[in-house]
Order: sequence, then C-alpha cells, then structure tokens
Amino acid sequence: MNLTLSAMRVSPVLWFAAALVPMVASQLIRLQQDDATAWVLWDYAGRLGALVMLFAVPAARAVAFRSDKLRMEWWEIAAWTVGLILADHYAGAWIRQTLNDAVPASVLGQYPETPGLLRAFDVVFGLALVAWNEEIVFRRCARDVFARWLGDGAAMIVATSLLFGIYHWWGGIGSVAEAALMGVPLMLFYRGAGALWPVVLAHYLVDIAEFF
Repeated sequence: MNLTLSAMRVSPVLWFAAALVPMVASQLIRLQQDDATAWVLWDYAGRLGALVMLFAVPAARAVAFRSDKLRMEWWEIAAWTVGLILADHYAGAWIRQTLNDAVPASVLGQYPETPGLLRAFDVVFGLALVAWNEEIVFRRCARDVFARWLGDGAAMIVATSLLFGIYHWWGGIGSVAEAALMGVPLMLFYRGAGALWPVVLAHYLVDIAEFF
C-alpha cells in the first residue's frame, strides 16, 4: 500500500522525464549499430520501455492510457489525415532535405534499409509502434505536463512541438525542424479530435508515406 501511494505521488515532470530516458538511451545505442536488425530492435526496446514505464506509474498510466471521447466527424478526421500526409510529404520533406544539405554535419544517423521480412514487419509493426509511442509521449503526456504551467493554448503547443523536434536530434537539423513544425498540426488535431487514436492513425500513415 505504501509503495502504491508513493508511486501515485510521483511528480508529472519526473514520470514524464523517466519515460524519455529509455527512448533517448535507445537513440544513443542505435547510433553505434551497423546492423539494421540491431538498430530496429534497439528502437523498439526504447519505445516499449517508455510505454512500460508509463504503465507502471499509476499517475502516469491515468494520463497515458486513458480513454477519451471522440469529438470529430469521420470526414474531419479524413481531411486532417490527408492534410498532414501532404504537408509532411511536400513541405516537411523539403525543409528536412534543405536544412540537412545546408548543415550536413548535423546528421548523425539515418533510418536503416531493412531487408525482406524485417522491412515488412517494421512497416506494419514498427511504424505503428513509433506512432503510438510518440503520440502518447509527445501529445497526450506532454500536453498534460506542460499545460500545468503554460495553459492549454499556444505556449503549450509551441513547447511540446519543440520538444518533439528536439527528440529527432540524431536525424539532423532538418529532421528537428520538420518534426517541430509537424508537431503543431498534430497537437491541434489532437485537441480538436479529443481522442488520441485518430492522431496515432494519421501519424502512422504519414510515416508510411515517408517510408516509401
């Protein structure tokens, strides 16, 4: 009982920071991998580690895995999803490529070319895990934590989007800028939709479009 009560009193900042630790640690380890399978497995491990940590702390679990009511019509979800795919595929990709070409030394690593069955598994499972993990951490949890000090408006959206961008540090300044800019419409989509699953789905489809 004492352990449970203690866990429930964990500061939101602490449990949020703790969730980021395995994600960042896996990024650092990934940079040392030459084998695509090892790279992918370390990526999965970091993301799953963050989700396990959030599930293990009651206060974090109540935020990360809650069920919210959908407030959008299906056509609105479809419109947001198509808009996000197009924005990232054209504007986002151009920003990433332009900035990375301008500052190539900022690119410390890139997503590996996965062969055969590993590629198929990564597209189906891996990209879904990426979308689910990042939307829980950088949209749902980050919103809850930052809104305590910044409110639920523009300041929170900017702060969480910048954090989302910084998380992509290893992909170069272009990847940071692309992710930070995409974080804004993703958060607006989440705030409008109410539920997180449409944003996870949109993120997944955006990544699939970029992957191919």
